[in-house]
Amino acid sequence: VGLRLKLRCTPGDGEQRYGPALEVESTGPVEAGPGACTFDARHLYTKKVCGHGSVRAVSYNILADTYAQTEFSRTVLYPYCAPYALEIDYRQNLLKKELAGYSADLICLQEVDKSVFVDSLAPALDAFGLEGSFRIKEKQHEGLATFYRRDKFSLLSQHDIVFSEALLSEPLHKELCEQLAKYPLVQEKVLQRSSVLQVLVLQSTTDPSRKLCVANTHLYWHPKGGNIRLIQIAVAMSHIKHVACDLYPRIPVVFCGDFNSTPSSGAYSFISSGGIAEDHEDWVSNGEEERCSMSLSHPFKLQSACGEPAYTNYVGGFHGCLDYIFIDRNALEVEQVIPLPSHEEITSHQALPSVSHPSDHIALICDLKWK
Repeated sequence: VGLRLKLRCTPGDGEQRYGPALEVESTGPVEAGPGACTFDARHLYTKKVCGHGSVRAVSYNILADTYAQTEFSRTVLYPYCAPYALEIDYRQNLLKKELAGYSADLICLQEVDKSVFVDSLAPALDAFGLEGSFRIKEKQHEGLATFYRRDKFSLLSQHDIVFSEALLSEPLHKELCEQLAKYPLVQEKVLQRSSVLQVLVLQSTTDPSRKLCVANTHLYWHPKGGNIRLIQIAVAMSHIKHVACDLYPRIPVVFCGDFNSTPSSGAYSFISSGGIAEDHEDWVSNGEEERCSMSLSHPFKLQSACGEPAYTNYVGGFHGCLDYIFIDRNALEVEQVIPLPSHEEITSHQALPSVSHPSDHIALICDLKWK
């Protein structure tokens, strides 16, 4: 709302009248503040950093400014959202407030603009004791950021990859690459994607025998891209296996991200069951001509730490569970899951994002402990 306010001030008489005399004109928008935020109630569970035997993990797609600030977003994707609430400064302030209140040890973010990481998130989270690492998706001008609490963890090594590049160049994926070559249409789509995987190996500062392999990713988004996501998961799991089995034998894995996959999808089934059959329906997610049937497996025993919420993404035309924190159930267990905002809170402004919530996704938060 652009409000033009005209004040008449007569020097010395101590009162103000609306009128045409001495005018001071404010043309800036007068905006409502966020009021009660969707994360206020969640902060009640996360006031303190958890103890040294536990790890509070957060996974959150924060909605890249590069997507929020388009005409398409304002008119088609998020027409219900007040335009000022889509602006970067407004959302950044809300986001920093939200993340600071979670007192997390690990934060895996997706859709992070480079400038947002450098100018906003890294300095803000640094002040709360968190060290951050950023990996860009070249074509999209946004990427992944992983933060860890300095007094709990030190970084031993980092092993980021671009799925398409790793598939072509690393011997690790030779067999998968050869299988994929039989399906040129799918191969081309997989290689066009700029999706990345961040992998950090962290070591506990109080117990050096405790190490953690933390992976963070954002998979291909298209609703019919189930077959592409299966290939991306196969590359991710082979790479994580290389880090957590070969380079650092038997270290627990925490795999966070926006997987763009609901609990009924092949990708979710593949991650949590350890395999995918060649006749799974997701191999034909984009029709018969893009079928690429393969039988794939990985050696991990992973579970979704926050279960299968009704939704982690809530926009006008869609809501569903797309985000997960997968944990190594042989080595880690869930101490508590921070409840998601209520349906009333999420829909109080119709859908997300809104004046009280900075993204179209909802953060997942859980406290983990070593078994």
